[in-house]
Amino acid sequence: MAVENPEAVQTHVGTTPSSSHDGQDPEKTRAAAAGQYGDRIPREMLETLAPNGEADFILSKINTMSEGEALAVVAESLEFHSDDWNFPSDMRRRMEKLLLGPKSYGDLWGRDLRVDATMMRWSSPYPGVRAVASPLDDVSVPTETIRAYFLGISWAVVGTFMSTFFNSRFPGISLSNSVIQILLFPCGRFCQTVLPDWGFAAFGARHSLNPGPWTFKEQMFATITFNIAIYTTNSYGMILVQRSPVYYGLDFVDFGYQLMLTLFVQLMGMGLAGYLRRFSVYPVKALWPTLMPIIAMNRALTKPEPRESINGWTMSRYRFFLVTAASMFFYYWLPGFLFTALSQFNWMTWMAPRNLSLAVLTGSNMGLGLFNPVTTFDWNVATSSYAALAAPFFSTCTMYVGSVLGGFVILAIFYTNMYNTGYLPINSSSAFANDGKPYVVQKIVVGNKLDLDRYQSYSPPFYSAGYVLTVGANFAFYPVYFLYIMVNQWKTIGKAYVDFYKGLRYGKGNYEDAMDVHNREMAKYSEVPDWWFLVIFVGAIVVSIVWAHIYPVGVPVWLVFLIIGVNLVFAVPLSLLSATTGTNLGLGSLIQIITGFLLPNNPNAFLFGQTLGSWALAGYGDNYVQDQKMAHYCKIAPRAVFRSQIGTIVITCFVAVATQNFILNNVEGLCTPDQPSRFTCANDGAPLYANSLMWGLMGSDRVFNSVYPLFKWCFLMGTVIALVFLAGQGWGPRYLPGVRDKIRGKISPRRFDTLDRTVFRFVASLMWLNPVLIIQGIQHWAPSNLAYKTPGFILSYVFMYWLPRHRLAWWSKYNYVLSAALTAGLAISALVMFFAVGYHPVSLKWWGNTVSTAGMDGKQVGWLPIPERGYFGPEKGQFP
Repeated sequence: MAVENPEAVQTHVGTTPSSSHDGQDPEKTRAAAAGQYGDRIPREMLETLAPNGEADFILSKINTMSEGEALAVVAESLEFHSDDWNFPSDMRRRMEKLLLGPKSYGDLWGRDLRVDATMMRWSSPYPGVRAVASPLDDVSVPTETIRAYFLGISWAVVGTFMSTFFNSRFPGISLSNSVIQILLFPCGRFCQTVLPDWGFAAFGARHSLNPGPWTFKEQMFATITFNIAIYTTNSYGMILVQRSPVYYGLDFVDFGYQLMLTLFVQLMGMGLAGYLRRFSVYPVKALWPTLMPIIAMNRALTKPEPRESINGWTMSRYRFFLVTAASMFFYYWLPGFLFTALSQFNWMTWMAPRNLSLAVLTGSNMGLGLFNPVTTFDWNVATSSYAALAAPFFSTCTMYVGSVLGGFVILAIFYTNMYNTGYLPINSSSAFANDGKPYVVQKIVVGNKLDLDRYQSYSPPFYSAGYVLTVGANFAFYPVYFLYIMVNQWKTIGKAYVDFYKGLRYGKGNYEDAMDVHNREMAKYSEVPDWWFLVIFVGAIVVSIVWAHIYPVGVPVWLVFLIIGVNLVFAVPLSLLSATTGTNLGLGSLIQIITGFLLPNNPNAFLFGQTLGSWALAGYGDNYVQDQKMAHYCKIAPRAVFRSQIGTIVITCFVAVATQNFILNNVEGLCTPDQPSRFTCANDGAPLYANSLMWGLMGSDRVFNSVYPLFKWCFLMGTVIALVFLAGQGWGPRYLPGVRDKIRGKISPRRFDTLDRTVFRFVASLMWLNPVLIIQGIQHWAPSNLAYKTPGFILSYVFMYWLPRHRLAWWSKYNYVLSAALTAGLAISALVMFFAVGYHPVSLKWWGNTVSTAGMDGKQVGWLPIPERGYFGPEKGQFP
């Protein structure tokens, strides 16, 4: 049964039955009911229904919709969205009451019935989608122009360099969409001003260097073209671990090796995107909340706005962006360079800097960040864990609850010295030896294979308490998400499977039988045939097979097809989860178990499996399919998007590999904990290296049976969790009220009140909690902690919960622009800062830049001292 989301944002202002009169005389209201219903919609309410200048269109649909048609649309919509956890709860309740008739609803029954039906049929029920996606389209607007290609590809080259360059930094920095948008716009306007109207005719149309004013569609097309740039780092983790002398230091990883690997990983993800289109692009429930700031910013840049006052604000979105981005550009020099304690604001540890327990509980570096309500004044840190101004609040809140729960589990693991974690830092993503120091793999390998004699004389690899929880939660996640998503969202998934089959068998179009206006508008454009994606997919497989034969990686060909099969099974629910919650998850942990069992003592095969197996996130979950959905909202031809993606992939792969080589050859101290510019590889190279030791060298059988036997039970735990939630949400609403009433009559009022406040409240919470998000919150620890999550949770409460309920018009106009502007200002500031004071490090030593790491929170130590013999754990020669 579907879980109604109680945190969904309010859809309309002043449209609930309890406030249905809007201050009008009831007699006049009933008299007007036979006329123009649109005349009875207040201006502020109309702003939320048509925020992008389509007010006349929406009003015409409201005024011309018959009562019978409206009732049919509302009834159909309630059934269709019964399993939609993003559907606004207040709109659901209102629609249910509308179906009871005017006597149950009130005087504005006719108006509100048509308003809700119009939202369902001619707009969107989601306020975030309405805020950025217009239901109107003009096919004559220039989109796939020469200048749009030139600017999109040019900035893709720059963006690829930036995203690859900062990939090893923690927290990472990238030249994101928001930055490129603000840079694209003046470039487009410059081209509009200086380029001549020279062109040629081809394929039945004229293609000019300057077809006129720079349009919103050109801006979005160039943005999508650039967007590929931030995904060409997918294979960098594998290359980093293989090439870096801090890790394996393999000398055969040359330019050709890197280029082939990067190219076929990207093209396989692109090919598989064709399979996922029907699951996470065309369904209206696949709203992709993280896209909203991108589209909002482009609208602010390119669309003229009427001057209006919204909650006292008259500033245009474009001016608001410029002021906010400029302010952040200058402000970020404080937490980024001048006063870095503002970034890692572990102020509670300053009171007793030598107190290890205080550092463990409240610290931002080696600690867990618990009990600290103010952990940072750095926007990059505050939004590093959650898309705080984009993802639904219920998603962020549920993940945060899971993270808090995970923190206390980590404490229990750490202070009970479970798996010798008490000798190590509590929350690190690195692998450690039994002397508490970082693990050096060169001491146990010969010819890239595990040497058992060297291994027995050195040490097994050990995980920190935080990483033990992270890995265990990763394993529990798969049965939870697969069972829960497939059962809870089977109506949507099943229909997509049927449509996919009909498309291959009978050529059924992607937009046939579409309820929402965006699909109907996109039906004007030619679709991309499935065989186009299939050709790319097969070609990428061929390149991967050639690569495996040319280089001594020890990767059997069958591993490629095995990983493809795993992705085909798990891709759909994972992609749908990303599309509905804005969360990003991958299949890396599942793949590492498979490769560890089938190919033990083969770290290269492990690394390859991790790189290829991460398609579920990197190959489509957060890029190609998402970009296609962005084009869907903006009414850009699918074939134009396909052409831009393919061309940009090929170009940026060369740029990515060249940048990788530059980083590996020129950044001093790369992947070491004290690297001055934070190029510590804590979020990419370190965890991948740690896992390659445990699963690639030692193998899954040894890990599950000897080193960490708890891990194998995590799959069963995940299955039980999924079944409990499914049973509770399926049977709870049916049986819980009756059980509660029976218990009330059998026990004293005092005891019942206690049960009502504890047990019944907990069981009731299962009616709407999403266990997938809870597990994801538990997953996201080492190297992250609550210092990176608490500020995002607070921001999400303010901007995704409170504001939509109390300042919906302001939120619709400015929220996504604010997110994009702050990110843009920070990224440009960080870029300037790196090349000004970071590339050749400029030291600024004073209390404000040293206090955060001066105490125990800056030390990588455990609470137990290393034994006198010099190491902990089993005796040498008796390692598992």
